[in-house]
Amino acid sequence: MNENAKILAIFPFPGPSQYILVKPYLKTLADRGHEMTVINAYPSNDNGKNYRDIPVMEAHEIQKDYMAGAVLERNLWSGLTFTSDLFYNVTRAVLRNPQVQDLIAKETFDLAIIEAVNTDALYSLGPHFGVPIIGVSSFGNDIIIDDVMGNPTSWAYSPSMNTGFTHQMSYTERLQNVVVQMLELLHNRWIHLPRHQNLLNLYMPHITESVESMRTNISLYLLNQHFSLSHAKPQVPNMIEVGGFQISSQIKPLPKEIRSIIDHSPNDIIYFSMGSNVKSKDFPSQILQMFNKVFSQLPYTVLWKFENPELPGKPSNVHINPWFPQTDILAEEKVKLFISHGGLLSTFEAVHYGKPILGLPIFFDQNLNVNNAKEKGFALRLNVDTLTEQQFKNSILEMMANARYSEKAKEISKRYHDQPVKPMDLAIYWTEYVLRHRGALHLRSPAQKMNFLKSNSIDTIGVLVLSVLFVLYLGVKILYKICKLLCAGRAKKEKMN
Repeated sequence: MNENAKILAIFPFPGPSQYILVKPYLKTLADRGHEMTVINAYPSNDNGKNYRDIPVMEAHEIQKDYMAGAVLERNLWSGLTFTSDLFYNVTRAVLRNPQVQDLIAKETFDLAIIEAVNTDALYSLGPHFGVPIIGVSSFGNDIIIDDVMGNPTSWAYSPSMNTGFTHQMSYTERLQNVVVQMLELLHNRWIHLPRHQNLLNLYMPHITESVESMRTNISLYLLNQHFSLSHAKPQVPNMIEVGGFQISSQIKPLPKEIRSIIDHSPNDIIYFSMGSNVKSKDFPSQILQMFNKVFSQLPYTVLWKFENPELPGKPSNVHINPWFPQTDILAEEKVKLFISHGGLLSTFEAVHYGKPILGLPIFFDQNLNVNNAKEKGFALRLNVDTLTEQQFKNSILEMMANARYSEKAKEISKRYHDQPVKPMDLAIYWTEYVLRHRGALHLRSPAQKMNFLKSNSIDTIGVLVLSVLFVLYLGVKILYKICKLLCAGRAKKEKMN
């Protein structure tokens, strides 16, 4: 039964992009009559009916501390621990929040939708309320999600986000990819899960099921990815690609000031945004001066998402604003290039409207996204740390003058749009499918309840390999004894002669 379901949604991460991604989905569920209670870091006063916020504002301080340290160099293991700290602290902030504790004590629900990316202790809300769980990933799937869902991991052509490789890896890259993903699995088992078990014991002591067991009870995973942007790979039936489902099919009118700039620009337009986590205003002054110098030499209008009201040395062809309606700007015919950090939401929005990307990736999945876009032919990539004025200028001129980037972007866009069901409709259908079928147990892979050795047949293949080795060993040993006897007999005969 779908009508008037009570749904608890937990999206507490303080990166605005994660909430921008899911809010249209959650609002659509509310518009369909479901009663939404949403734990998040971005409460609003104009949610309308059927939509209640439970704010976790502590998450913003956690994010601030995390971002301050995110740019430091770390080895892989230390980097995984650093990121695990973020997930641990945000999950703890949710569980100890007084409003959340009150909700746990007094309310009931029919379904939980969780930003289920390394927030394992939150899975306890499923058994607590006796409801199925739907997970949502803002970056698509990785080896940890595959592990949770019992999905086969294609290590040979599905790169880890931590490598930045594309699916076309050399032998050395494939070898590195396997090592990295094995370390990710080990870190998850040895460091991450025990910490979340401690959170469970502290804040949900009545739940006797272990975190490791609960994490295999997810009914469905909605993945912000689509094979047209990445590559084809195996997925079990309860892993659903809904990449770009935040993008509205309705293009909104632009604010008057922006509309006027576009209408009165005699030239093509470049849109420049580093997303919501990295601020353009925080670039070193020499980088900002270099950007200004290059833009002043270009015969184009630049719309730059710049978070300060003033930009010293700003050229007359550059228009700054702390916020731009990104999707509506990318929909404009005059906008010919998107200079971007390469976040996944921005990449989907560029593909949606067929715009080429000049990528300036900083961290997280941005390297992987920009590398994928470059490999598909609608992007170029630059390194901010080593970027020169000439590189920046030449790259922009190349992408604006060479039609192949725009043509490739339109080709990928056509593939992306050629879907039988719109991503939002797909997300809503499968959400209500889980409600209708009380968790849809029949969708789950048997591998969800198996450990790594079992699900990959290592235990059985291992026995077969050992058996063959044992037979070979016996054969060699028997041959050795026969040879020894023959040699001994020949030696005895020669002695007698």
